[in-house]
Amino acid sequence: MQLYRCQICGDPYLGTAPPTNCPFCGAPEKYIVLAGEYQDRNHIPNLSARSRENLVKALDLEVNNAGFYMCASNCAPDPVAQAMFKALSKIEAEHASTICKILKVPKPEIKPDTHACQKDPLANFAAAHEREKRAAAFYSQSAQEAMEPRVQQVFTALTEIETDHIHIAEEWK
Repeated sequence: MQLYRCQICGDPYLGTAPPTNCPFCGAPEKYIVLAGEYQDRNHIPNLSARSRENLVKALDLEVNNAGFYMCASNCAPDPVAQAMFKALSKIEAEHASTICKILKVPKPEIKPDTHACQKDPLANFAAAHEREKRAAAFYSQSAQEAMEPRVQQVFTALTEIETDHIHIAEEWK
């Protein structure tokens, strides 16, 4: 067994090999390193105004999406859809935690957004598809605008993760 850490969220993973994706934030395997190689790069002394603005928007986006997925999980009539929405909610909440570490702010409480979801899981997957497309586009643009390597890395990883979520939502639509 080896101890690994995700370079995006920092969470540890114990296994015989690195996971294909971080089980906490969904980052692809290329962001998983042996724990001894991990470096916390979240302290950015001179965060640019543009990066700060994009990170604040990203935090709001992640908190809203996590709340949407919590509600969708609670409304889903079958256990598979419940589990899928719950997993997506946890991943989005982990993204919010990562962003909070960079911004040096406490993580806001995430509650189910009962106004954002519907009782129909197919409608929720269609809404998820649109949410994930907006998120991926925003993160891609934010990665290009970032001046700091760590912020660029996080936004690039979020683009990849949200793109994976687009494919998941497409399979369920």
